[in-house]
Amino acid sequence: MKKTNKEQQALDRLADALVDDVFNASDEEILAERTEMKNLSEEDAKLKALFEQALLKANKSRLAAAKAGAAANQYPIMRAPGPIFDIATARERIRALVKAVDPSHPITLAARNENELSDTDILSMYEDLVELGVVPPITED
Repeated sequence: MKKTNKEQQALDRLADALVDDVFNASDEEILAERTEMKNLSEEDAKLKALFEQALLKANKSRLAAAKAGAAANQYPIMRAPGPIFDIATARERIRALVKAVDPSHPITLAARNENELSDTDILSMYEDLVELGVVPPITED
């Protein structure tokens, strides 16, 4: 039998009231109720099973959310390697760009001292400049 919205709201209010009652109880009241129980080991086992079920349910929910997030993010973590081109050409174009810059616009130290940069740094810098539209891509002509 399916519960109506009003019935579900009434059950939710009852559950909230019961939880509030437990939270508002003092330690002495909780211990007094525990001593009234007939079979403590059975009650302990039931309580442990409830906690384990709740933990399992929460972990499954977290796993499902993680799987959904992973499925939604189909982008590769690493960028695919860019086209292979001549490092000398990239260095030439960066030097020309540095010389052509208006003196009122500051240039980073890395760009001014391109001869101190590794080939990997130059290629990375050139790829960034291509992505920004500052320089044209190097094509094999």
